[in-house]
Amino acid sequence: MSLPPEEVAKALVCRKVLDDIEEHTNMTCWQLTGMSKKDYTASQLVKKGGKKGEKVTGRAVQKHWTKANQKGNWFPTKKPSNKAGAGRPPQITPAQKQAIADKAMKLKDDIIAPSPEKIRICLPKKTINKKTGEAISDWSIRNIFKTMCYDEDEDDPWQYLIALQQDCLTDDRKPPRVKTADYIMNNISETAAWNFVAIDPCLSLLPRKQDKADLLKIAAMGYRRWMSSKSKRKGKNLRAPATAKTQKRDCDVVPWTPVFTRGRLKIVVLTEQNAKLNSSSKVAEFVKSKLPACLDSMKKQHGWSNIPKVILHDKASYFVDSTHDQMNPTFAKGLKAGKFKSWVQEDRKWLAAHLGDLYPHETVISHIRRLLSTKFAKCSLWETPSQFAARMKKVEDHMNTEMEDSLQALGKALLPRAVELKWRKGERIPK
Repeated sequence: MSLPPEEVAKALVCRKVLDDIEEHTNMTCWQLTGMSKKDYTASQLVKKGGKKGEKVTGRAVQKHWTKANQKGNWFPTKKPSNKAGAGRPPQITPAQKQAIADKAMKLKDDIIAPSPEKIRICLPKKTINKKTGEAISDWSIRNIFKTMCYDEDEDDPWQYLIALQQDCLTDDRKPPRVKTADYIMNNISETAAWNFVAIDPCLSLLPRKQDKADLLKIAAMGYRRWMSSKSKRKGKNLRAPATAKTQKRDCDVVPWTPVFTRGRLKIVVLTEQNAKLNSSSKVAEFVKSKLPACLDSMKKQHGWSNIPKVILHDKASYFVDSTHDQMNPTFAKGLKAGKFKSWVQEDRKWLAAHLGDLYPHETVISHIRRLLSTKFAKCSLWETPSQFAARMKKVEDHMNTEMEDSLQALGKALLPRAVELKWRKGERIPK
């Protein structure tokens, strides 16, 4: 049993009051209350802990009175006289802590993961406990990471977190991104951007065996997941192999692409056996043979007066030959045959790679994949390409109706994103 600080303070005050009353009345506490001072005081207190129904004893009260007598002007919650507060004085000086924090942040700036071991190697003298002569513990160094290290704001210290789900950009990749943003701002109007037809070859893996299905499901759970901290490290608590989402063995590979224009979406799924979209000849054939009919159906569905003719695409090798700084010849022939033209036109030096956060259709693709794994998740384990296409049609209908306002906003997002990309000097646009 113990007394909370406020009850200890009450006990000390009660003793002072009883002493004054005894002196003023010339009567003892026993004569006034029928109890001794410590027992009467105990009856006025509330304990913390102990068994149910157990009361504060006079002996417990006397212990605190004795402590107050021995320490003079002591009172509950009074801070110790040393500046460090309770406990022993600090073993690591502020200068040592700051040196460790500065070095940790410098290591991260140099793209080296900070760790207690690396800090000791870099700062052999600063990482010695001057009181004991021993190395500062890992716990103490990590505590400095959590309290004194930061990325941008001192009030936002480091935490040990999963990396954000966007690819890192090196310094060499940022200037070309700014150049692309400049070109868009200076040469592309809002009307032109609204009429671009965005395409981007994608694929989905449909497992044919239970083993592959399980690996894909585990991979879809992500790198951070709910689990018991003391559970055995096995099965679904472990990560899937890096090849789970890329290795095509034991899978039907179904290529598809969004056709996104004027704030409207059409998802084209190729269900033919061995169909592909990730080569210049295949994407050229798609633009020549399938895209005109797709846009014609969108024209009838949404009441357009004409069909947009400018294709918005990224710098993938089947679109642009970066080596010779020109359009991929095969893709260019497909565009001409389908009576389309590329948004890149003649001068292609301004088009950068790694622009996933700039293109609105990349956001559309992320919405499609999210809906495929949530609202429109597959109902059977073994799904055929035709069944997958039917599920994609539901996703398309949902996005064009329930997410109509979002799609319309994305159709107008290219120029505002270019402005933000330039303002951020090529850094990623936050999701």
